[in-house]
This record gives sequence, C-alpha cells and structure tokens, in this order.
Amino acid sequence: MMKKDKQDPDIFQEMMVNEIDRQTYWLFNRYFGIIPSKVYYMLCDKAEEQIYEFGWDETFKSWKKYLFTECKTPESAINFANLFWSYGGQDHPVSEPYEFLGYFYFRIDFDTEKHDAGGILDSLAIALLPRAGYSYADPNINCDYVPELDPRIISAAKAWKSAGL
Repeated sequence: MMKKDKQDPDIFQEMMVNEIDRQTYWLFNRYFGIIPSKVYYMLCDKAEEQIYEFGWDETFKSWKKYLFTECKTPESAINFANLFWSYGGQDHPVSEPYEFLGYFYFRIDFDTEKHDAGGILDSLAIALLPRAGYSYADPNINCDYVPELDPRIISAAKAWKSAGL
C-alpha cells in the first residue's frame, strides 16, 4: 500500500477542514454578551477573513457543524445566532434555510419570549428566507410574516426533535 504524502489532495482537504473548524471554534466558542468592542471588531474581521480564505460554502458548512454539535442548549443556540449575525452570516445564501432555522426553534422549544427577547431569530428568518427565494418571508412583501408560525420552520423543528437529539 502506498503511503500518503503531502502531495495527496485528501491530506490537503483534511488539513483545510481542520483549519476551518479550528477557526470556527475560535470564533463561536465565546459568549456574545460580554465581548469588548475592540475584540468584537477583531472577531468580525477574522470571520470575514475566513469567508474570504475558504469561501462562503465551506465556511457555512463549518459554522453549521459547530451549531449542530456544540450548541445543545437554548442559550448556546441563541448565542450562536447572535454571533452568526455579527459575523455577517445573514448576508450570504444559506443552503437548506429551514433546517438551519428549525434547529434554533427546536433548541428553544419555540419559547421566543424566554430565550429570544432580542428577536435575533426573527431577524435571521426575514434575512435568510427571502435570499433563498422564499419571498413570503420578506417584510417588504408580507409584513405579517411570523417565523415561529411558519409551517416549514415548525416542520423542521419537529424533525430535529424526532431525531432524538
């Protein structure tokens, strides 16, 4: 059997994944509410650099993997949502936005009064869904849209719940 060396593209891919996941962990493994402004702007710059270096698709895969594996409580999920917004995630297309948004609502059990007083989940939904082609979530078109009443978000949250996480 031939030994893999540094020229092997699989090794480069693995190194890239490890690096992007390391950067993602560094960006998201912190509490949003207590970041000093100087550090906050440095983190936003680092997130922008990560997106530039790896591209949005790979960055989002890594960020989503972090969300799904590290954010198991309502507080950690909302913290991720706030950091995701701060790092400009809402400005990019999100594949499978219902799966992504449904995870947050699953984690907070749709209790937005208790866990999302700042309304970050509403903000994410009305930013991400229209970008993904779901114009009914665009507040300029439908000012009555409420994410926690969206049947597709409800269905996605139920799917997460039935997965037994």
